[in-house]
Amino acid sequence: MFDVNTLDRKKVSFSGLISPGTKFQDNHVLDLSEIYVPPMTDNPVRKNGKNLVNVQKLTQSFSRGIQYDKMPPVVRKCSRIIEGHHYKYELICGNHRFEALQNNSYTKWIFSLYEFALNGYSFEDSVRTFQLKENDHSPALEASDADISNIVARLIAHGSSLVQNDEDSIRNYVETYCINKHYQTKAKIVRQAVRLSGAYQDVVTYTAQDAFDWIADNTTYAVAGEFDSKRKKFGWTVLEGYENEYLVSAMNKFAESGRESYFICHTKAPTDKMTLKDKRKRIIDNFEKLEDNLIQVFEYYKETGKFPWNVEGFMPQDHKSDEKTFITV
Repeated sequence: MFDVNTLDRKKVSFSGLISPGTKFQDNHVLDLSEIYVPPMTDNPVRKNGKNLVNVQKLTQSFSRGIQYDKMPPVVRKCSRIIEGHHYKYELICGNHRFEALQNNSYTKWIFSLYEFALNGYSFEDSVRTFQLKENDHSPALEASDADISNIVARLIAHGSSLVQNDEDSIRNYVETYCINKHYQTKAKIVRQAVRLSGAYQDVVTYTAQDAFDWIADNTTYAVAGEFDSKRKKFGWTVLEGYENEYLVSAMNKFAESGRESYFICHTKAPTDKMTLKDKRKRIIDNFEKLEDNLIQVFEYYKETGKFPWNVEGFMPQDHKSDEKTFITV
């Protein structure tokens, strides 16, 4: 594992990012405990929330050390006390990287310190535009089309001085601050932003850890198969598409303990073809379909004394034993 005590801020070769209303100050080695990380629900630049795959990739990358030629995560000075803990800084860019650092149990890292809302630009204009530009650079997770069109609509709704509610202004903003996007992608973003502007809405999505944190901070429910002593059931959070896995987990818990389970569900981002309401209904429909299937399995077992499946065998995997053929059971 990389030794964070060897971090040297003077080795960072990435020059400061230039963006309206911002000023690069310096790079610093900071304790992670000093940095307040706003929830992803407060980050409109990430319409779909955190990308778990990206967090895992960054975790592996950071376990090998730091790349001094890449842009560090960005903070601003913002002293605050939350639940008795004093934070000196606020994270502006790098939610995925920050979680990856925590996954590696790192206590400190190199961060770039910037000032925002300078030269008459509002906080929204300077910070959101900076975030979009930063997401246009490695090693950041690239901002999606929906991220960009969503933030353009948000800026317009907040009376931006950088972009106005007309197509030419939106196109100019995208051309100026999203220079690495393909021209056809830029045109798509402009169309989406034109449609969204004046009707800004944000739908939050959660990674597993974000869902756990929100439930812990806002409810008394249990998660991750923990026992809820208040409700006498096991609690699970279920992301859209994973209904099968958690139904099996609930079955296993019932077999082990005789206790019931409950599910707290959340969806992926809505699309033009499927609204958030549609997606929530689909999760309920999926559970009901699985329950109907279970009933049919039980009826088959009652009638035949066996389940409607069996294990035929295994694929060859053991090179040491020179396995080459199918292994029957």
